[in-house]
Amino acid sequence: MKKNITSIWQFISSNVFAVSILGILALFSVIGTVIPQRENPDVYARLYGEVFSQFFYNLGFFDFFNSPVFLIILSLLGLSLFACSFNRLATLLNDKLNFYHWGSFAAHLSVLIIYLGAIYGQNAGFSSYVQIEKGEIFLEPHGGFSVRLNDFNATFDQNQRPLTYTSDLTVIDNNKEILNKVISVNNPLVYKGIKFYQSSYGLKGELEISGPDGKSQRLPITVGGCAVYSATGQMFHVAEMIPDLKIIHNLTLDKYEPTRPVVLIEGNGYLLQGQVRKAGAYSLKLLAVKEFTGLQVKRDPGVPIVYFGFCLLTVGTAIMLLKRNNNS
Repeated sequence: MKKNITSIWQFISSNVFAVSILGILALFSVIGTVIPQRENPDVYARLYGEVFSQFFYNLGFFDFFNSPVFLIILSLLGLSLFACSFNRLATLLNDKLNFYHWGSFAAHLSVLIIYLGAIYGQNAGFSSYVQIEKGEIFLEPHGGFSVRLNDFNATFDQNQRPLTYTSDLTVIDNNKEILNKVISVNNPLVYKGIKFYQSSYGLKGELEISGPDGKSQRLPITVGGCAVYSATGQMFHVAEMIPDLKIIHNLTLDKYEPTRPVVLIEGNGYLLQGQVRKAGAYSLKLLAVKEFTGLQVKRDPGVPIVYFGFCLLTVGTAIMLLKRNNNS
């Protein structure tokens, strides 16, 4: 029994096992890169067909980096790192090797620490996406506080490509305004360890559809979305939403606000806010358009552990290089 355990331990701590696991990890990571992740089921059905999309779903390929297969591979990699580090430490303590070997051990141990920090951050932290309209208050459930979007703005070049986009946010905790900050893409708001990153922006609207039955419906619309008149199933696809007519006339916007908003309904042309347009047996009216900001909300408690691992890796590598230069 003891001999079997020793053989298994030697195999786990061998370079062959470590390289094999790294190769398998790299191979399977291609799956998570090539196959789109966390899309709607209809997207996968369109790409791969019903049979293969169901087969890939059962294997966890559509959320591969959280699938049992990927987690098992990561666990085996962590086991290999631990076994190698343990053996190296035992050798250092028993044989009293020189300073160079301690640097090598620190470098190997750092990889294990980085790995554990990443795993801890993934399981103890969270990452989500939220859209907030101007003036809206969003309750952050993980922190027990709220965030209000005071204002949003974007600047564009002459070709209407975004140069910058920012959100003016206020943190409200226990009914008190605690913190105010204008965030941008790489300049987040941080409160109670939770970070709010500027991720995206856009427009939302409300479309009124009057049908041939004499009734009408008010439906929310977004770019790329579809408003469906429920009584008949008639669909109206929203191809584009524009905050101001200036864009149509190739004029630069001073501020990203829906002052004279326009939507493009496929097959029915542009529709101004307040305008009524006939679309066959239907009438369309754009009631309102509002701007929103998209925020990436995340907390990763594993980051300090990962940073410590990188510092240890730097120290260990420096020790090995210093010792090698002295020997030469």
